[in-house]
Amino acid sequence: MKRFMFGLLALAAGCKAPAPEVRIQARAISPAEAPDLDPAPGQARFHLTAAALPDGAPYLYAYEGQNPGPTIRVQRGDTVTVELTNQLDAPTTIHWHGLHVPFDMDGVAWMRSPVGAGETFTYSFTVNQVGTFWYHPHFNTHQQVEGGLYGAFIVEDPAEPVADQDVVLIFDAEAEARAPSPTHGHGKLATKWRVNGLERPTLEAAGGTVVRARLLNAASAGYLALRAPELRVIAHDQGLASALETPELLVLGPGDRAEVEWRIGEAGFTLETLPYSLNGGLAFGDPTPLLDVAVTAPAPAPAGLAWAFDGAAPTADPGATDIVYAFAGSDRTEVWMINGERFPNVTIHELPVGQPRTIEVRNLSPSEHPFHTHGMSFEVLSINGQAPAARRVEDTLNLGIRDAVRLLVRPEVPGDWMTHCHILPHAEDGMMTVLRVTP
Repeated sequence: MKRFMFGLLALAAGCKAPAPEVRIQARAISPAEAPDLDPAPGQARFHLTAAALPDGAPYLYAYEGQNPGPTIRVQRGDTVTVELTNQLDAPTTIHWHGLHVPFDMDGVAWMRSPVGAGETFTYSFTVNQVGTFWYHPHFNTHQQVEGGLYGAFIVEDPAEPVADQDVVLIFDAEAEARAPSPTHGHGKLATKWRVNGLERPTLEAAGGTVVRARLLNAASAGYLALRAPELRVIAHDQGLASALETPELLVLGPGDRAEVEWRIGEAGFTLETLPYSLNGGLAFGDPTPLLDVAVTAPAPAPAGLAWAFDGAAPTADPGATDIVYAFAGSDRTEVWMINGERFPNVTIHELPVGQPRTIEVRNLSPSEHPFHTHGMSFEVLSINGQAPAARRVEDTLNLGIRDAVRLLVRPEVPGDWMTHCHILPHAEDGMMTVLRVTP
């Protein structure tokens, strides 16, 4: 879940950024989209090749030779087929982050054989969700994701209003992308970012138009604390929000997503991130400009689009707790655990299909952790005893230091589903466990 901050910006020094220097990039701002190879209604078929890039490239690997990989865009209800060809010199997989797919399509190497070097594998599943998701390997995840293997997966709802521009903005920390570290350090304070593989690109938009910006943090460890003159948050991990949110600051941990509506008017603006540390949240320092929005034909800003927010209230906490997860560890030991256990030597908790269960997650460590579940999403019941203002359904939730959160899960698909910290070095150091959903 995103962490919203209201009235806290004075905590960060040097918060007033200079006027942006507009520098138009030659290529389009959004990643190229993967062509749909099946024109039949209700069907969508794509091909992805994972391969190494030549020496001197800003990334090590790519899907279809581009960073980020091609955006896959489908409609709710589509049956999706993706053929992966592995031209790397190591095995790989594709995990469909946030999507509820069959267990054998989830792309977790520990649960089924990865796609070997030179091999091809076909993923197939039907999408019944709507929102901004993404795909990335789940084998040697830290190295392969940092190296450039990731892309957006957009599921559209034809009933939603259509913005004048629908742009995908994928953020990664440049230092991570250029050279995955052989150690397990995780760069507590990311200061240099790329947006869609570009350094401070420019988005051109005409005045009087609405831009739907899909934000995705693909960094392996870096946090974003996003600020712009106006942040109208319309959607989260699992689609449209229950109500419009207008925070001063939007924090996205690794793996997290949000969608914002920008009403373009007379003047451009800059999207920036404030310094943010895994070991303490907002830090002192100057903001980092990420993206400039340049107005090509100034005009009065329009009204927002007619989003169908349902205004749903949070589900009442049932009180009982079925599972407790305690996150612990430290940078000093480079040991990260859940309930005192390191993957794969973990206790597997069972959940019956269709039966709601309550999970309490406690962060006992000196670091923040994005908590991510495969195969299912969850409703946030409370954070540190306080219920959210509106119903929130997520698949990636940031745990602040000493946070205790209560979550309601309604498992739908049988399987042994990974549940882990999405700081990738933490996961590879053992901060993963398994939820078994039984028929």
